[in-house]
Amino acid sequence: MGECHALPYLPELTDRGPGTDLMGRTAAMLVDLPVDVSPRGWRLASSPGRLARVAADLLDRDSDALEEADELVRDPEADPVDDARLLQVRIRGPWSLTAGLELASGMPVSSDRGARRDVAASLAEGVSRFATGLAGRLRTGSRIILDEPLLWRVAAGTVPAPSTFDPVPAVSVDQIGLALCRFADSLRAGGVDEILLRVPTASGPDAPALYTAFAEPPADEAALDGLCLAAEPLRRASSHDALDAAGMVLGAGRILQLEGSPDGRGWPDASSGAEHAARELLHLMDRLSAPRYESLHQLTLTPTEEQMTGSAAAATRALAGARSVAETAPRVAE
Repeated sequence: MGECHALPYLPELTDRGPGTDLMGRTAAMLVDLPVDVSPRGWRLASSPGRLARVAADLLDRDSDALEEADELVRDPEADPVDDARLLQVRIRGPWSLTAGLELASGMPVSSDRGARRDVAASLAEGVSRFATGLAGRLRTGSRIILDEPLLWRVAAGTVPAPSTFDPVPAVSVDQIGLALCRFADSLRAGGVDEILLRVPTASGPDAPALYTAFAEPPADEAALDGLCLAAEPLRRASSHDALDAAGMVLGAGRILQLEGSPDGRGWPDASSGAEHAARELLHLMDRLSAPRYESLHQLTLTPTEEQMTGSAAAATRALAGARSVAETAPRVAE
């Protein structure tokens, strides 16, 4: 909370076992759709299973702990509500949730259009209720990260199914993009301030990456507020499609959240290292044809998931390093 006072986030402590992973946490937010576990993962059920109850209980405990931590670092003389602060909560996006959640038959929910629509509506209601409620306790706004690790597979029709003789049909990119925009509209109607899409960092021949397909909204639809991309492929220019997507997002005045140090060295401990990373970040901005100084307010720098799931000390160093680079970049840009 000390390093991320302007953008506090709900931590994910997955070492506590099943139900604490992002899939279990997101399933715990569903409204009127109980879940249980199957031999392969999570499934819809007639009543909540034991691990589902554990996931819901831990979500409540984590919320209480976050509020308590925020109280410890809050300035007692500050305004009761700070509109500049945003609580960030990451969830499984609707496409990856329905691709990983099973029906009673064992097939993914994404294989049934009606079930997919019901789960998305339940998720939008539950996430809005949870995020705005917790943000109110922290006296902040709210930002939702839609983590979609199976997005390329949904588009390619390679979502894992129980039988190779009954595959899950591919969904067109236009339909995926339209559904994401309308899901974001539902979150905004529920009081959420910002919605970002986190796309997979890796792809394969059976599920190629489609970054630019989600950088702009379909016609007549409100865009998501930004994209979360790994910094490494942008730094190495290993994906021109990813570079184009990042440039499109910045050019439209939306948010680009970069995961990982922009210089590829890891997050710095000293000011000299922060300056080097800041220069590399500005070189990336030049490559994206984004104004150096003016576009910095659209950037959010975060450690990678791997850097945040090690020891507490390593996570603290990574957060401190990201903050140091973010604070150094405007000075270097001048």
